Amino acid sequence: MSPRPVVYGEYPYYRADPDRWGPNLAALADAGIDVVTCYLPWRFHEVAPRRYDFTGAREPQRDLLRLIALAQSAGLGVLLKPGPFIHAEVQLGGLPDRVSPATDPAYTAVLDVAGRPVTSQGLPLPSLSCPRFRAEVRHWLAAVDRQVLARTLAPHGPVVAVQIGNEGIYSDANRPATAHDFAAPVLAAFAQRLRAAGSALAATVRDTRPADWPPPLRAAWAWYGGELLRERYLDLAADLSPETRRVATVNLPLPALDGPAGGAAAWLLRTARLDETGLREGYTAWVGNPARSRAAFASHWFGVRTRRSSNVEDNWGFTWTDPAFARPGNALFQSLLALALGSRSCSVYTACATGHWGPLIDLAPDGVRADGLDPLDYAPPYCPGAPLREDGTAGANLHALHALRDLVRAPHAGLAGARFAADAVLLVPEAVARAEAWPGDSAPAAPALPTVAGLAVDLMERHQFQLDVVTETNAADAGAGVPWLVPVGPAGPDPRLAELIRDHRAAGHPVVLLAGTAGGPPGPLPVFRPDTPDLTPLLRLLPPPRHAHPDTDPAVAFVHVDAAGQPLAVFVFNLGPRPVTVRRTLRGAAVAVEVPPHGAVCLRHTGTGFTPAAVSADPGPATTASGPTTTPKETA
Repeated sequence: MSPRPVVYGEYPYYRADPDRWGPNLAALADAGIDVVTCYLPWRFHEVAPRRYDFTGAREPQRDLLRLIALAQSAGLGVLLKPGPFIHAEVQLGGLPDRVSPATDPAYTAVLDVAGRPVTSQGLPLPSLSCPRFRAEVRHWLAAVDRQVLARTLAPHGPVVAVQIGNEGIYSDANRPATAHDFAAPVLAAFAQRLRAAGSALAATVRDTRPADWPPPLRAAWAWYGGELLRERYLDLAADLSPETRRVATVNLPLPALDGPAGGAAAWLLRTARLDETGLREGYTAWVGNPARSRAAFASHWFGVRTRRSSNVEDNWGFTWTDPAFARPGNALFQSLLALALGSRSCSVYTACATGHWGPLIDLAPDGVRADGLDPLDYAPPYCPGAPLREDGTAGANLHALHALRDLVRAPHAGLAGARFAADAVLLVPEAVARAEAWPGDSAPAAPALPTVAGLAVDLMERHQFQLDVVTETNAADAGAGVPWLVPVGPAGPDPRLAELIRDHRAAGHPVVLLAGTAGGPPGPLPVFRPDTPDLTPLLRLLPPPRHAHPDTDPAVAFVHVDAAGQPLAVFVFNLGPRPVTVRRTLRGAAVAVEVPPHGAVCLRHTGTGFTPAAVSADPGPATTASGPTTTPKETA
């Protein structure tokens, strides 16, 4: 493992002039990128069914081996992402048109809960449950492995990782259970799983439309989504050689807490068993702007801390939904948030704005409109706010990349070896996720996860707590001695959760149940409703946060400590529109820092006090009470 955080930078070579590849990659290395990441569009490299060009024999832009050699010459590592579905704003997510059921009905389509085909740019997507499509995927991945990876894997080449799938299979891992694949072969496998478990619900799968399933079957299906994703990833990994499987990784989306109802709960279940695959894991952060949206900030905190994963894709310049993504302060805010939450990497997606691509890559305008989007948003350049441009000039976010480079490459302590120090832990039970993952006509009996996450952000921003997230599976990661906040339904904890709670209380640690109904479940445990505006009753049940200061403005602060519990670094986030003065008590002394609107500051302990190492704002001074006024080496 690298002793410092790694900086990834996406380079879409299939959108760039091959004559610019070398200069672009060298510039990215100089700007601070460690590992260049590249999606591999299947449709772009396939010149005929099951025939591929990775050497530029047909078209120089397909010369993937040359691109990898140029990256190695620039001193860059390489992460390749062959999908099969890659999204990446490529037509049909990079799949060849020939595998769409609209082109060839012999391919089974992905179906939604109502039995309608799931589409990309208006074309139905093929289900991985279809043996014919599965055979084509196997051939594609094996070809990438033999013709590209066998020659370029580290240590003999620069390829350090290979990503399979994309945010699930079809960017679907954070969608509600109703958005999973209901194709006939999937339903048959689900029914067989139920029969093997002795469940009478198997007959209901056969005899009843999914939209009419009873609640117990809906909950079972939501749980099965995690089983299915685990199996799909293992199947894709099996298409690779043992050498490649050792560096295989998956990217998971963060849960969108303000997205479709049930999505966050389904995400918990979809990702719950991925540790069993042995695959490395990263996260993508397309859930809104955390610098300007509390829901997006909560989604980052909830998702990253639940999975303990690292950032492999973050928006550094796409302005479709928010022009602020092309501002360097916003870009650096996102990377500081990733590091604050424990990520061992940061991603710049994309690192270079490009403008040369043809019809194989270009999204079909009619299909884009069919998805309710505007084709003009996808016209060149790709990623207008990227730090660098294909022609070699500086882009909007280059200043932020330099600041990130200097932060992660600084020699003094503060990031390497530090750990996230929580004052309390949110333990989210599987039963709550099962009940919420399939959105229905009535509200869930337990408090909804977005409500619970909103309470957590309120505790962090207004009351100086630092909160962590666990499930029953990784409750041991919560650390000793911290209180638990546990959402439950009217019946209270199930036997598995009750045992965990008994053990935690027996060790002398508080547990507070978060109930969605007045009064909560029966029993001796204290209960709080997370939608209650006044948090005073809850605060009385919790020990005070260890780094609190009596005179501070609202902000979220994440403290990282060493093995002895001594603070090494603190990351402070201002979620509001006005400047704030934030104070915490660190190593027995008051530390204060000015944080700009929608800005962030990273403070590091340097031996004599805490000083700013990075500030996500326009260049300017930041002050701390533990030392003289300091101008950070580089701000954004």
